[in-house]
Amino acid sequence: MTRIKRLVDFFLAVLLTVPSYLLGKLCYGGKHIWLVGERPGQAQDNGYHFFKYMCQNHPEQRVYYVIKKDSPQRPRVEALGSVLDYGSPKHWLMYFGCEAVVSAHILSLLPCDNWRYRRLAAKLKQKIKKTVFLHHGVTSADIKSLYKEKTQVDLFTCGAKPECDYVQKQFHYQNNEVVYTGFARYDALHDFTVKKQILIMPTWRTWLLKENDLPNSEYITEWNRVISDRSLIQAAADKGYHIVFYPHNQMQFARDLFRSVDDNLVIADEEHYDVQTLLKESALLITDFSSVFFDFAYMRKPVLFFHFDKERHAAEHYQKGYFDYERDGFGKVAYTAPELIENVKEMLQTQVVLSEEYSRRIDRFFPLYDEHNCERIYEAICKMLQKTVE
Repeated sequence: MTRIKRLVDFFLAVLLTVPSYLLGKLCYGGKHIWLVGERPGQAQDNGYHFFKYMCQNHPEQRVYYVIKKDSPQRPRVEALGSVLDYGSPKHWLMYFGCEAVVSAHILSLLPCDNWRYRRLAAKLKQKIKKTVFLHHGVTSADIKSLYKEKTQVDLFTCGAKPECDYVQKQFHYQNNEVVYTGFARYDALHDFTVKKQILIMPTWRTWLLKENDLPNSEYITEWNRVISDRSLIQAAADKGYHIVFYPHNQMQFARDLFRSVDDNLVIADEEHYDVQTLLKESALLITDFSSVFFDFAYMRKPVLFFHFDKERHAAEHYQKGYFDYERDGFGKVAYTAPELIENVKEMLQTQVVLSEEYSRRIDRFFPLYDEHNCERIYEAICKMLQKTVE
């Protein structure tokens, strides 16, 4: 029965995908359309910022932002330019007929969630399009899923110089396929106002999605030790700071497992809180291995790290790459909750400022520090497509 179902799924995939491929080429091929986006329901990351730049600076280029019809973030892009309903018939056709797919996430602009359709659509699309990976975080680990043979992207943009060097060397791309442009969203990180806010934003773990006893897992337990520590909350309050704990996108489903014991610490949800806004307005970031710390450091603001599961993370989540947190990091690393709490208290006593040592490390990591990141990405895409930069 399983074999029959697989055959039925395959034929359904062919019946839907192949006609879309042919009609897409017929209707939109040669019209030089670019599709831009992120995750199907999002407009807040590099995709959004690049789309905004294109609408404001290159209206001559036909660009469509792909997003779900019911996304609460949809009005942000509708106010800028042309929007395409994710999964709609027009999306199917434009996906196969467009000149370039420009996305913050690999395969996120494929017009359906069914993996059989996605795999076939991706193979067909490789024959006629160019794919640009805007990325959503600086790559610091050896991530096999980002190797050329896995992604098949034609242009891999990087947010930092060491990242670009590492991807070129390790991930099997040609040198002209990996470019250091800076991230599109970095253009918006030069104008911000900091308030007395501490942001705690850990990343996720691959094994947590199949954890049998998630409430009692080490991950939930250790972060609860931090955010439920009354001495930490009181130390922040004494200096006029409040704390926001923002679970990673992949951990938002478990938000209720994190315990706040005081009104001065908020457990944030992704519907009401914007990640970039939180990063821009916060004075101090506490994280583990989340790449958001690169954005924070780019703004020349202090970071603290909590690595309670360093060995397991390297073994089961992402293998260690070129970046060593002790040698290259932009803040102190703690391995226990009490050690982290003391580091926070120490930072509060020293007015939450970035030290000269970490400032020098940041300058070396981000030699490009300006508001021309989107412009460089646009120029890199035009070069890839062999188009004249206007």
